[in-house]
Parts: sequence; C-alpha cells; structure tokens
Amino acid sequence: MHALIIDDFENFRSTLYKMLMDLGIGNVDSAASGEEALRYCKARCYDLILCDNNLGKGKSGQQVLEELRSTDNPCADSLFILVSAESSKSIIMAAYDYEPDAYLAKPITPKALDQRLNRLFEQRLELKEVLAAQKAGEDEQAITLCNKLIAQGSRYTNSCQKILGQLYLQQHNLSAAEELYRTVLDNRELEWAQLGMVKTKLAQQDLLGAQQWLENILQSNPLCMKAYDLQAELFKLQHNTEGLQDILQKATDLSPLSILRQQELGVVAQQNNDLLTAANALKRAVKLGEHSCFDKPDVHSLFAQATIDLFSMDKELAKPLIRDAIASANNLEDKFGKNNLRKAQSLLLESQLQICAGDQRRAQDALVNAQSVLGNTKDDSALPVQIEMVRALRLLGRNNDAQKCLADLLEHYAADEQQLQKLDVLLDEPRSEKNKLMVAEINKKGIAHYNAKDFSAAADAFKIALQKLPNHVGLRLNYVQALIDKLKTQFNPALSERIQQTFTKTSAIISPQHPQFQRYRQLNDVYNSLVRAFEKQRG
Repeated sequence: MHALIIDDFENFRSTLYKMLMDLGIGNVDSAASGEEALRYCKARCYDLILCDNNLGKGKSGQQVLEELRSTDNPCADSLFILVSAESSKSIIMAAYDYEPDAYLAKPITPKALDQRLNRLFEQRLELKEVLAAQKAGEDEQAITLCNKLIAQGSRYTNSCQKILGQLYLQQHNLSAAEELYRTVLDNRELEWAQLGMVKTKLAQQDLLGAQQWLENILQSNPLCMKAYDLQAELFKLQHNTEGLQDILQKATDLSPLSILRQQELGVVAQQNNDLLTAANALKRAVKLGEHSCFDKPDVHSLFAQATIDLFSMDKELAKPLIRDAIASANNLEDKFGKNNLRKAQSLLLESQLQICAGDQRRAQDALVNAQSVLGNTKDDSALPVQIEMVRALRLLGRNNDAQKCLADLLEHYAADEQQLQKLDVLLDEPRSEKNKLMVAEINKKGIAHYNAKDFSAAADAFKIALQKLPNHVGLRLNYVQALIDKLKTQFNPALSERIQQTFTKTSAIISPQHPQFQRYRQLNDVYNSLVRAFEKQRG
C-alpha cells in the first residue's frame, strides 16, 4: 500500500509517518504543500491520502481534495482523510460539504487512526469489484455485483444500495431508482436515500414531490448542503431566479467557503439586478479562487462589471469594492495567460473602474492602451471585448465614439444572427430575429398577466427578458409599471427599493429624445407620489 501525508509542519508529518509505518503501511510519501502534493498525485496512485486542511500559503486541504476529485489524475478515487485542528463553523461546514472519506480532528492518536483506517479499508476491499466496474463504466456489471452483495447480507449493504441508486439514475431507470429508495426509507430514514428520492422526482419532472422531500430533509437537518443544491436545481427548473438567489444565499451563509456556490450566487444576483449581493459574492468567489481549480476568468470580469454597474446605481455602496475589482481586472492576464484579447478586456474593465475611483487620467490611459491592443480586430472571438469597448466609451462620456463603434459592429455582423444576439445587450431594441420574437412573446404574456391584475407574474415575465436585454427601454418600463401596480396594492419597502433601482438604471440609458421618455417620466411621477403617500401615512 502507498500513502501520502500532506502537512506544512515537519513534526506532524514525522508523527503520522511513524503511525502509518507501525500500522503496516510501508510506502509513505510526504508533501509540505498542496502544490507539491498534487505533483506527487499526478505521478502515482495512492491508496490513502492524509491531508491537513490548513497548509499555510497556497492551496488548502479542501482545495487539494476538490482538485483530486474533479480533474483527471491517478488519485481521483484514493481514500482521502481531511485532518484539522480548527473548529470554526466555516471550516467544519466546508469539510462536511466537500465529502472527504473521513475527517479527523487533531491531535490524532494511533488508536483512532487505526480504527478509522480499518473501517475504510475493509469497506474498500468489500466493494472493490463494484467500484472497479463503476469506474470502467460497466454499469450493468456494477449493478449485478451490488445486488449480489446485498443478497449475501453484506455489512456494507447501505453503501451498495447508495451506489445502486446512483447507477439507476445514471441509466435513467427512474422506476428502479424510486423502488430502491422507498425500500431503504421504509426501514430507516437515511439522508442519502431521501436525497436520491429528490433526484428521482426531479428527473420525473415531479417538482411538487421533489419540493416535499426537500422540505422534509431540511426540517430534520438544516445543514444538509446537498439539499440546498437540489433546491437550487428545482428553482432553475421553475425559472424562479429570486427563489434561486435566496436558497444560494442561505447555502453560502452556512458554508461560505464553497467557491462554486459563491460564483453561482454572484451570477444569479446580477441577473436579478441585486448588484450589491452580486458584487460581494463575486468578490468572495475571486478570493476563494486564488488557489482553486474552479477559478475562471469570467468570474473576475463579472466581479469588475458588477462593481461598475453598482457604482452607476449607488456610488457609496460600490466604493469599498472598487480597489479589489481593479486588482481583479489587472490580474486577468497573470492568472489565466497572456493574449491580446484578454489584455484588452483587462484594460477596458480597468478604464471603467478608474472612472468609478475618480481617476479620469488613468481611465483614459487604460482606454487608449486597450484601443491600441485591440486595433481593428473584427473576428468573432473579439466581439465580447468590443462590447466592453462600447461600455467603456459610454462610461467615459464619449457617446459619439461609442455609437460609431456600435454602428460599425452592427454593420459588420448584420447577416450574423448569432452575433447580433450578443450585440442586443447594448441596444434599446433588439436587432436579432430571435430576440425580437422573444420580446414580442414576453410582452404578450406579460400584458396578459397585467390585464388579469396578476402584477407579480407580469413583472416576472418582463424580468426574464431583461436578463438578456438589460438596455431594452420598453421592457424595462413594462417591468416597472407592473411593480408599481403591485406596490399600489400593498406598499413594501423592498419592492419600492427595487423600483427605485430600476428607475436609476433606466435614467442612465434613456435620453429625452427617446420615444418612451414621456412614459418614463409619468411612471416616475406615479412612483414618487406613492412613496410620499406612504411616508406621510407613516408619520
């Protein structure tokens, strides 16, 4: 057997080395950092990995685990024991969330280690053939072996049933999966079987059934992070972005060290125009991504963009984020590799952020450098950066240059439906046929809800379209009108704040010459009168 010890303290590595030798594991390697450990893991397969969570500078033990489990390497299936002397809630939740094979608290005694390893190796040996078949993609063989062990009364029957349920779901054999989970739950309320039932119900499109199972799980265990993830999947299927944001917020509050949830919260909150939540979640995601295999350039640029958008809504709320957003934009090339498009994107984001920071000179210098790097590039891969160029020119007050740049892009891509869809994000009326059709359908649906006085459903319909077309003035005014009529039925401060934010955004994209400017003014007057009436009533 081969084992790997990962710890930044030499004394602890030596202590564990002796313990493993005394237990009969004769081949033991040691690494002082996560990066060194991953190099070992790319070179050979270890039966056992003992990893401290706090490894000093660089990757944490959790980040080592997530990389081993999510990338192609010889140790993807190694037994992984996370070791920690820390007792903070966030560390414990993260350890629980990432699902190592075991978790040991320091100090470790030889007896405790021996007992834990005996159980793990005994189970691994019993399930060896099942796991091998599963890894090889031989699902039917794995199913046969699982059923054989269950029939023999294996002490690891629960583990076999858990694997069996996963295999049935992979095969989309939903009736077999449901029967299995019900059989298990009839005997004992095991959380993994309840979660399996949720997955089955989601696959069957039984959303109400899935919701009922989720409520049961979270009532008995409010810390079950997998239940929050499945609740998020349910909200996605229902196109409920507000519910999705709410459940992601709860999950990240419970387990704040999960980079994937922070990333998703940031994206969803930005779609919901909750820019403060978006910027803060993306800021945390950028920090968590410093040594994570899940770090992505899009998250860094989204953080910068969310901060810029927040600044246009509320300068004071954006101020604490600007410095970190500039650093994030500047680090794009160092983190993800140098190329002209990335450099231009980095400079354009910096230009906009320097305007937010009040440094006009640096903003102008960054824009000039970006224009020099980008040149006259017109290939499709450059379009996202050219869209960023239009945004930067607008923010710097160079509206004529922005309009000329946008007109050139529209002319160049006039016959390219796919690229026009991307350019629609800058326009107050879409040019692509797909988005024109979407606006017509959404308006029809939203107006029908509005006429039926279902103002919430009307607002939701318009909001979905605005996520794709944030500068569409007509949709934005339809959305705010539905919200105002909802506010008339019962004044709600949170709803009032959402309306105010929508007006702030609209004021930045509408001119007095716009055909809908008069409507914008009228709706603004109606909203302000409602606010005054509420404040007067409140005394």
